[in-house]
Amino acid sequence: MVRSRVKNEPCVESSRGATMNLNAAFDYIRKNEKRYVDELIQFLRIPSISAHKDHDKDVAAALEFDKKKLESLGFKTEVWPTRAHAGLFAERIVDPAAPTVLIYGHVDVQPVDPIELWENPPFEPRIKDGAIWARGADDNKGQHYAQIAGVESVIQGGGGLPVNVKFIIESDEEFDGEAMAEVAPKHKDKLRCDVFVVSDSSFPDVDHPAITVSIRGIQAVEITIRGPAVDKHSGEWGGMLYEPIDVLRWVLQDLKDFKTGRVLVPGFYDDVQEVSAEDRKAIGARPWNDAAQARSIGVKRLFHEEGFSTLESGTIRPTLQVNGVVGGYTGEGFKTVIGSWVRAKISMRLVHNQDPGRIGQLFERYVRELVGDMGTVEFRSFGAGHPFRAEVSNPFVQAGLRALEAGFEKPPIAIGQGGSIPIVAPLVQITGAPCVLMGFGLPGDNLHAPNEHFPIGCFLGGARSAAAYLNEVSSRVGAGARR
Repeated sequence: MVRSRVKNEPCVESSRGATMNLNAAFDYIRKNEKRYVDELIQFLRIPSISAHKDHDKDVAAALEFDKKKLESLGFKTEVWPTRAHAGLFAERIVDPAAPTVLIYGHVDVQPVDPIELWENPPFEPRIKDGAIWARGADDNKGQHYAQIAGVESVIQGGGGLPVNVKFIIESDEEFDGEAMAEVAPKHKDKLRCDVFVVSDSSFPDVDHPAITVSIRGIQAVEITIRGPAVDKHSGEWGGMLYEPIDVLRWVLQDLKDFKTGRVLVPGFYDDVQEVSAEDRKAIGARPWNDAAQARSIGVKRLFHEEGFSTLESGTIRPTLQVNGVVGGYTGEGFKTVIGSWVRAKISMRLVHNQDPGRIGQLFERYVRELVGDMGTVEFRSFGAGHPFRAEVSNPFVQAGLRALEAGFEKPPIAIGQGGSIPIVAPLVQITGAPCVLMGFGLPGDNLHAPNEHFPIGCFLGGARSAAAYLNEVSSRVGAGARR
């Protein structure tokens, strides 16, 4: 755990760019709080579900919302088509010799199923208990718009940008995590920067603002096992067929040891590096209580891999999850059939040094061996992302810690998280710049679930932190620090 206490200078004359007054920027945010919340609500009304073709126009509308906003702040914009939707690039260069901060966000959101569990329609935002409730409120419209609000406060209220600012905004993240990564290398010169910032993560709790210094990678796969050409009567054929659902059950039970939590795919752990005692100690210092966390999600107890704590199992260890299964007859009433096919969606979270491409190959080979001649098996990839790890001592990470303290007025910490942000590793490779994961969400915000919400305090604190980060990079880090 890393704590940082600094005295933020209210007015700093940048060596390049404008004179920035951080207190004035914070004042601007305070005076425009209602407008910022109203604009976010307008943004959240757009049902930009990238996974559903019938929402393609809404996805484009959400990207256009950002485009118009950034153009109103003096940014030059370009739309970059992707294989599914599009990305938005925006830049405002105050001095080519000044440091450049690249800010990432995404405007697309997850599907809303199961819709019946929502307390309010997911695209009719409401304010309740000090939070905005809507799909995308946290992931990622709320966090992303906090960055835009922070940049606006510097331009309009804080004396002007002290650094160059660029945005890379995608609309495929929740559907095709590799789409933007495929396009970005073609624009390497445009994406040149000293640091890029991602606000798509969370604090461990409301009292501990945090920079995320590690995230896991992902390999997401759908498998379909087929048997007879059509469904069969279970009275006529039961006991004489390898039933696809039974074959899948056989496969699933051999993917992971239920008692130890170990993934059973041969070679799965070959490239996993041992975590240092120092890193494990830092993880242990993060605020966490198994019993309290179990209660918060409505279960009796939590699970962990043998030899590792619950928190370690969820942040620094690779895992395999079955995300969904469908097959046979699941409609109203009853139908005594042997389904001709069954389908499962499976994701694997990966850690530093694991390659999602190799893991995907190992998984496919193993599943084919398990199925054998009991059926035919098909595979469909739903995207992959590499893991990422940053050094806490990096000056841009330290700048992020100081910015969070300025924005939230609480001592910040550095943490690891178990989720994945597919664009991070490709952007690190393309730009050669360090990445700072400076998110503003909370664990209970219901990401990817019904009743997603985002505390207004986190939204406004995020805006202040975004403004403070530009101040930190200008006054304390400077151009070329990454080199």
